[in-house]
Amino acid sequence: MKAKRNLFYKIVGVSLVIVALIFAIGQRDIYREIENSISLYNQVYKQVFTNYVEPIKPEKYTEESINLMLEQLDPYTELLNLEQRESIDMMTEGEYGGVGMRISKYNDTITVISPIDGSPAFRAGIRPGDQILMIDTLNIVGMSLGEAARKIRGKVGTKVKLIIRRPGVFEKMEYELTREKIQIHDISYAGYVDEGVFYLRLSDFSRGASREIKETLTKKAGIDNLKALILDLRGNPGGLLDEAIKVAELFTDPGDTLLFTRGRVPTANRYFISRRKPIVGNSVKMAVLIDRGSASASEIIAGIVQDLDRGVVIGSRSFGKGLVQTVFKLDDKHTLKITTAKYFTPSGRLIQKSDFIRNPEVIVSDIEEDSVFYSKNGRRLKSHGGIYPDIVIEGERLAPIVQALWRDNFFYSFAINYMSKHEDIPEPIVVDDKMLKEFKEYVKEKGFDFQFDVERTLRKVEEKLKSDERFNGVVDFSKIYEKYRDMKEEEWNKNVEQIKLGIKAELGMLKGGLAGRIKATLSDDKVVAKAIEILKDEISYANILGYRNE
Repeated sequence: MKAKRNLFYKIVGVSLVIVALIFAIGQRDIYREIENSISLYNQVYKQVFTNYVEPIKPEKYTEESINLMLEQLDPYTELLNLEQRESIDMMTEGEYGGVGMRISKYNDTITVISPIDGSPAFRAGIRPGDQILMIDTLNIVGMSLGEAARKIRGKVGTKVKLIIRRPGVFEKMEYELTREKIQIHDISYAGYVDEGVFYLRLSDFSRGASREIKETLTKKAGIDNLKALILDLRGNPGGLLDEAIKVAELFTDPGDTLLFTRGRVPTANRYFISRRKPIVGNSVKMAVLIDRGSASASEIIAGIVQDLDRGVVIGSRSFGKGLVQTVFKLDDKHTLKITTAKYFTPSGRLIQKSDFIRNPEVIVSDIEEDSVFYSKNGRRLKSHGGIYPDIVIEGERLAPIVQALWRDNFFYSFAINYMSKHEDIPEPIVVDDKMLKEFKEYVKEKGFDFQFDVERTLRKVEEKLKSDERFNGVVDFSKIYEKYRDMKEEEWNKNVEQIKLGIKAELGMLKGGLAGRIKATLSDDKVVAKAIEILKDEISYANILGYRNE
């Protein structure tokens, strides 16, 4: 009972601090409402612990009740225990153990923002937008984001099974991944892709990202040789705000407004101004690449570039996470992460999607209606729900047969098998007809069994019919299956280019790591090709950004 009393007094104490803070802000009417609400909560808490038929674990019960309370707000406000907090600290420092994917929560479902380049999730073909329904045998629909992340992570070398629903795909997908030590490298690849055009792929905004970019541009690119810069933020889920600001200062002028935040508490209202002399001047043209997996800090950078007309944004609409979280330490075991503000780009655009509130019945929402904002040169810009590119190029949809090859890890296993049979992988990597034939024979030998959705359903019906005594086991769909065999051959031939790209990507990974993978596939990247085209066309570049000849 002593532990219960101490916990009760602790809750009362925290409640009084909150009440005092609200009072200090001057919201007296709110103070009275909160005081009454806390009194009701305390009475229920006391009566339950005193009179419930079975003993209750005080700390566990309190954590669960707080989690349920916080779930009414948004996906990012949560109570973290010691283990969860340590996991966040490891990710902030740039290293952790797991399967390597950034996740968020959308409509009670854990959703993949992006797999981390080179990770088990990435190699298996898990994609942005995939919805995780189960972890091993546990249904996680409705589970908190922090708890789901903790269950996915585990000891290096152990396996975890994920059941995933992919939008547009009929059947659920099952992935068995082996946990690895995940190291987050901010720059995945950097190098010249055309005369004077330097390409830099940034995968994260962890500590030191801005320093790494600066060193790469000055030493590897050579500022004097630089005519145009492609900053690839596709699949970049964000990271540290201060690193994003430092990255923006590398290519903006001192005095430029980069970002501002707004919240209910005055300390949450902040303005971020560029204060350093840029190392990439305005004479260097820029293109920023984004997609659905670009979130948070990536959207800040894209928004700055677009609002200040500093460069062209190319790709598909970004994820739409523009909320600021502040961490409050409660005791030695618990930390409270609260959404305290919203991000706004220099023009005043809100990055955050408008549907982030979990329970509108308990929130007094001040979300503005969708508005039109203007860039520095007077271009019209859309607001709410992420960053809309200046040039839209949607990612190519993988054919079902290619999805199956990625899901079953055939590209990766073939690359390993190929390396074991050949002394070296040629540079540049070319997937010719001979290698393609070798791959086709390999997957057939390994039992690759691609089935169309209707075919899969038909085979299940066949099994049921054969078990029905009225049919005496006589069921013959052989003619239909022959037709499906012909259709599969057509499907393979129709998607040869996607298959070749998969082989090339995994061979590049084995030859040169993640940088080798990106280098091997850059020439096939339509978004990069479009960026090079625009950056080398003075007139098109100027027209997109709203520059006029005087």
